Amino acid sequence: MDMLEFASPQWIAALKDLLVVYTKKAGPGVELSICEIFTGVPKHLDKHGNGVIAWHCMISDGQVRFEETAIPEADVHTEVDYQFVLPLAKKVYTPESMSEIEAYTAKGAAEGKMKSTGKNRSKVPPVFIGMHNDLAERTL
Repeated sequence: MDMLEFASPQWIAALKDLLVVYTKKAGPGVELSICEIFTGVPKHLDKHGNGVIAWHCMISDGQVRFEETAIPEADVHTEVDYQFVLPLAKKVYTPESMSEIEAYTAKGAAEGKMKSTGKNRSKVPPVFIGMHNDLAERTL
């Protein structure tokens, strides 16, 4: 299993592939939009020269449309500092770890390092936690 640097082109490609896999696992009827914006990214990953990496996907009728751009509004919309989110990107989520993760994200929100403005997080299929965990196990 290849290890991937968080938010690198290879990591983004793996994310895109996993979105397709987990959308199929979730079954028909998933209607969901997700947007993540990483700020303060390392220079070697900053292909646009603005310190930002962004991606969004639109899932409808079992199909995933993925683009490496931000959108202003999504069911799950998160803007987060790269260094702040890096430990979360590497962490496998378990029922036992969720209170620690929630405390960490609340701290990040309070410090202005993380902003979630999504319309409806409840639309995320529970099986998608497996997608996060699959990627977390490969993230450097």
